[in-house]
Amino acid sequence: MTQQQETGCVLRLFGAQSTAVGKTVENFPPQWRAAAQWKSRGAETLVALQAQSPSGLKKAAQALRQAFSADLYGAGETTLPAAVVEALERHDKLLICADAAAGALLEARLENLPGAEKVFDFGAVSYANPKTGPLIEKRARLPKDCTDPLRQALARAQAARRVVGADLSAACAERENDCVLVLSCRKGCFLRTVPAGENPALWLLDIIRRTAANKPQAEGTGFLPARRAAKKNALPGPQPGRHPLRRVCMTLLVLALLAALAAVGAWEYTNGNFYALPEQLHTLLTEHVPRPGATLV
Repeated sequence: MTQQQETGCVLRLFGAQSTAVGKTVENFPPQWRAAAQWKSRGAETLVALQAQSPSGLKKAAQALRQAFSADLYGAGETTLPAAVVEALERHDKLLICADAAAGALLEARLENLPGAEKVFDFGAVSYANPKTGPLIEKRARLPKDCTDPLRQALARAQAARRVVGADLSAACAERENDCVLVLSCRKGCFLRTVPAGENPALWLLDIIRRTAANKPQAEGTGFLPARRAAKKNALPGPQPGRHPLRRVCMTLLVLALLAALAAVGAWEYTNGNFYALPEQLHTLLTEHVPRPGATLV
């Protein structure tokens, strides 16, 4: 009797937490006889699955697919750019870039992929077009003194999508220590800040893939609704939280105000004689509380 050989496969995730992957693998039932090794490089995680039977491998892979349905972009040798082209083509989406910074991130990674020219314009009808490019700048309607790269990228992304009539428009706000990726769609704009040293191109590709496939974005990617994104001074920022000490002070202030009002009322009721207050309250209660057997009218 020959021993059954192990079977295996590789799943590719982007934006998943390595600890979450480990917890999912630990919960594999023993009867599956499946194991996994995973390695993360930046935000990308490769999971190598092995099992002693095809059925065990299938169940283990399905468990990971369900747990990381939005993060999973492919299997085997699938690349993230190829997954983006496939998602755009499957959902019939046209992607453009609103500026040269976003074009530099995407064009080199998509140019040699089959079918990419059907879903991505490579700047030909958007920012690099001699007629469309200036029109995008004009439609962005930025003040001449506007120097904020994020406001510029946000305005260009929305203007380019409307001018070209595309489904998705990408832009990139380059700053000293990081860059902000912007992806405009009909409902609004997705934004993500990528620190210097990380790979902004991969993050932008992942945002595009998830948006095209209508999947949740990775943790840390923000969203600006269309109405708010249209306002030139309404950019996403940290919401000021209330300090706990401030809440305590407000509570004490309310209590002090109530105590002061009670003191004023007692002063008026006793004509300035606080010592008579207990006796007057006792008289008031005994006069108005009905005695046993009394009839309320």
